Amino acid sequence: MNISIKQIIKVVGGKPSGGDCSRKITTVAIDSRKVVPGSMFVAFAGEHADGHDYLEECARKGAFAALVERDTPQWGEMVTIRVDNTLAALQRLAAWQRRQLKGLQVLGITGSSGKTTTKELVAGVLAQKYSVFKSRGNHNNAIGLPLMIFELEAHHQWAVLEMGMSARGEIKELCAIGRPGLGIITNIGEAHMEHLGSQQAIMEAKFELAQDLKPPCLMILNGDDPWQRRKVREGLPGVKVIFYGLNPENSIRAVNIQTSAEGSSFDVEWSGKSIHVELGLLGAHNVMNALAAFAAGLVLDIEPSAIASGLGLVRGEGRRLQPFEINGLTLIDDSYNANPDSMGKALAVLGTYPPGRRKVAFLGDMLELGPSSPDKHQQVGMVAAGQQLGLLVAVGSFAEDVKQGAIQAGMEEGAVITWPDSKVAGASVDSLLPGDVVLVKGSLGSEMDRIVQAIKAGRTEKC
Repeated sequence: MNISIKQIIKVVGGKPSGGDCSRKITTVAIDSRKVVPGSMFVAFAGEHADGHDYLEECARKGAFAALVERDTPQWGEMVTIRVDNTLAALQRLAAWQRRQLKGLQVLGITGSSGKTTTKELVAGVLAQKYSVFKSRGNHNNAIGLPLMIFELEAHHQWAVLEMGMSARGEIKELCAIGRPGLGIITNIGEAHMEHLGSQQAIMEAKFELAQDLKPPCLMILNGDDPWQRRKVREGLPGVKVIFYGLNPENSIRAVNIQTSAEGSSFDVEWSGKSIHVELGLLGAHNVMNALAAFAAGLVLDIEPSAIASGLGLVRGEGRRLQPFEINGLTLIDDSYNANPDSMGKALAVLGTYPPGRRKVAFLGDMLELGPSSPDKHQQVGMVAAGQQLGLLVAVGSFAEDVKQGAIQAGMEEGAVITWPDSKVAGASVDSLLPGDVVLVKGSLGSEMDRIVQAIKAGRTEKC
C-alpha cells in the first residue's frame, strides 16, 4: 500500500484537518496498538471502546492520518479525515485500491464450515505456479477483508480471500470490494441459523458469491451437498460450475480414502485420470476441502503432480484441529469456532485414535443457532457418546443439553461433567492422564482457548 492522503480524501469524500496531505500511507490499522509510522488509523465507535479516544496515542506513534466520524482536536501532524461513517469509508477505499490492481485475480471462499482450511489448501496449490496472497486468520468480514486488500502488493497474481457472513447481503458487499472471478462454497450447514432462520436462507446468502463474478466466472461447488446441487438446478446465469465430491457424478472425486491420526491419503479421479494425494491434516472431512483446492489447481492449469505436492505441504491454521503432544497427552486444539457440522467432524477425528487411549472432549457452546440450540447441543452429546469417550466435559449455557444427549446415547452419567463457562471448566484439566487424547472445541464466544492454555501450561497434575 502506498496511497497519498490527498488521494484517500478524494476517494472517501472526507473533510481533512490541517497537516501535510502529500504524505503517503503505507498501512491501515484499526487497533491503536498496531499503529506504526506511516499508518492510517480508522476510528470505530464500538460497544466497549471508542477509537476516537486513541487518536493522540496514534499520532504519537507516527500515524500520518486517521479516519474519524466527528470533529477532533489536532494531534501533531496527523491529518484527521472526517467522514459520515468510518466503516463505509474504509470499504470504499479498499474497493478503490482493489481496482488499481489490474493484474490481480481473486478466488473467494465461503461456506458454513471449512473456509479457513480450504483457503490454506487453495493457497498452497496456487503457490506452486503463481505469486499468491491469502487472507490471514479470521479477516473475512466487513472490516477484515478490506484490511487484507491493503496488504496486497503489485507482484501478487492471485488473492485467496475467505468470505464470512451472518446475514443476507454481507457476501455481496465483500464481493463488491474483492471482485472475485472464481468462487468456492464448502458446504451449506446450520451456522448462523439464529440470524437467517433456515438452510434455504443460508444457501441464498452463500450464493451471493456467484452473483457478480468477474471472468472467468467459475464456481467450484461441493457436489455432495444437496443444497448446492439444488441451487445449480435452479440456475446460475452466466456462471460455469465444476462439482467436486465423493459421489461418482462429480467431475472431480476422491476414492480409496484412508484416514489416521496423522492425516489422510486418497486418489483423485477426473476426466479419466488419477493421482495419489497424501494430506497432513486431521479428519476425513478435509479430503473434501482438498478436492476443492485440487479443482482450483486444475482450472488454473497447474500440473496435477504440483497440485498434490502443494496439498501435502499444508498444515492448516492455529486453533483448527491442530494436534500437539503436551505433558504426555495429545491435545487437539479446535477452539476457534464450532457449529453442529464441524462438531461432528471434530468428534469423528477424536474417534480415529486407538481404543487403548482414553478419549476426552471439552465441548463449549455452539452460538447463533437460535431456537434450535437445545436440540442441536443434545445431538452433539449423542454424537460424542458414539465416539467411546472416557470423559466428556460440556461447557456453557447448553452444557446440560449436551449431557442429556450423551446419557441418552448410553454414556455413563459419571463420565460427563458440566461447567457454566470456560473460566471454571479449567478445573477438569487436572483430571487428565498421560496417554489421553483431548479435543477442545467450541464457538469463539465460548472462550475454549482458556482450556487449551490451561493444558499447555501444564495444569495436568497426574501427567
